[in-house]
Amino acid sequence: MKKFILFALIVFAFTVKISAQYSYHNFNFGGVNRQYLIYIPQGYDSTQPTPFVLVLHGLGDTISNFVGINMNQVADTAHFIFAMPQALVDPTFGAAWNSGAGGFGVYPNVGVDDVGFLNALIDSVSAHYNVDQTRVFSTGFSMGGFMTNRLGCELNNRIAAIASVSGTIGSGITCHPTRAIPSAHFHGTADQTVNYTGDPFGMDPEALVSYWMHHDHTDTVPASIDTFPNRVNDGKVVVHYKYLNGAYGTEVEFFKVIGGQHEWLDAANDINYSVEIWRFFRRFSWTPQFNAIEETSSQLDIDLYPNPSTDFVNIQLPVLSAAAQISISDMTGRVILNSHGTSTELLTINVSKLNAGMYIVNIASGDQHLSRKLFVTG
Repeated sequence: MKKFILFALIVFAFTVKISAQYSYHNFNFGGVNRQYLIYIPQGYDSTQPTPFVLVLHGLGDTISNFVGINMNQVADTAHFIFAMPQALVDPTFGAAWNSGAGGFGVYPNVGVDDVGFLNALIDSVSAHYNVDQTRVFSTGFSMGGFMTNRLGCELNNRIAAIASVSGTIGSGITCHPTRAIPSAHFHGTADQTVNYTGDPFGMDPEALVSYWMHHDHTDTVPASIDTFPNRVNDGKVVVHYKYLNGAYGTEVEFFKVIGGQHEWLDAANDINYSVEIWRFFRRFSWTPQFNAIEETSSQLDIDLYPNPSTDFVNIQLPVLSAAAQISISDMTGRVILNSHGTSTELLTINVSKLNAGMYIVNIASGDQHLSRKLFVTG
C-alpha cells in the first residue's frame, strides 16, 4: 500500500501560464460534471479535418498542472487539437483514472466509466471542431499511460494509435483488442514508481512492448536500434527500438531511457517526449479492418439477417465462451449502437434511425472477436 500511495503522490511541479488558445469546458456524463482543457492550434482551419489527441495526466495530478509538458508547442507547428481531461477524485488516492492499474487488491475509481467518458469527450469536441475521425490518438503519463493502454484495448475502434509514458497495461483488466493498433512506449530504467522490472501495478515495460508486438503481428526482431545523441549531461541514455511490418501497417516503438526516472522528458533533455509522440502518431490513421476478419471460418457461425436492412436486423449469436458485447460502428469507427447477449441468443436490433450506408457489427466474447458487414438502405 505504501508503494501505491507513492504512486499517487508523483505529480509534475510546473508553474504554467495558460494561453488564450487553451479553454476549459465541461459536460455531464453519467450524472457527473466532467471537465477538460482543450487547446486549439494556431492557424486552425474549420474547413479542414484536424487530428485530435487525448492527453491524460497521472495519478493525483490536475489538467492545469499537466500543461507543463508543453504539448501546445508541438500542436502549433503540427496543427492538431488536443484535450486534457480531468480524472475524478478517488477518496483515497486523489484524481485517478479507472485504468486497471492497481496493487495490493486496490484499484482506484474502479466503478467509474472512464472509457465511456473519453469516448463521449471525443464526441463533444467533434461537435464543435472539425475533427478528423480517422486520426484520433491517445497518450498519457503514469496512470494516464495505463489509461491510454486501456483505450488501446477497449476503444481501438476509434483510437488510431497510442503512446504511453511510464504506464503499461494494468493488472486489473484483461486486454482483448479487436484490431491491430500502433503503439509506442517510453520508460526509464530507474523508474522507482512504475518499476522497469517488477512493476507492482501491471505489466513490466518490456512485457508491454512484447504484448503489442505479438498482437499487431510485427516483426519480432527490431528493424533498428538507435541511440539518441547524448547532447545533455543528464545521466540518461535513450535507446530507440522499432518493430515494423505489423498487420494493416501497424508498428510498435519502444524508447528505453537508461537512467530515466518517473518523468516526462522535454527539450531540456536528449529526447522531447511530446515531439516524439507526435512523430509517431502522424504516420497513422484509423482504417476499418473488417475484411480480413470476415474471411475467417468463424464468421460462418454469425447469422445476420436481413442484410441489407431498412428497419430491424436479427443477429443469431454463435456458441460463445462468455457473455457477448455487441457494437455497431460506422466506417470511421464511431460506435453507433451497443448491446449485449448470451451464447446462441437471437437479438433483434432497431437500425431504422441509422443513415443509409455500410456499418460493422462487432461481437466480443472472452477471447472470441467476430465482425460482420451490415448494409442499411433506409
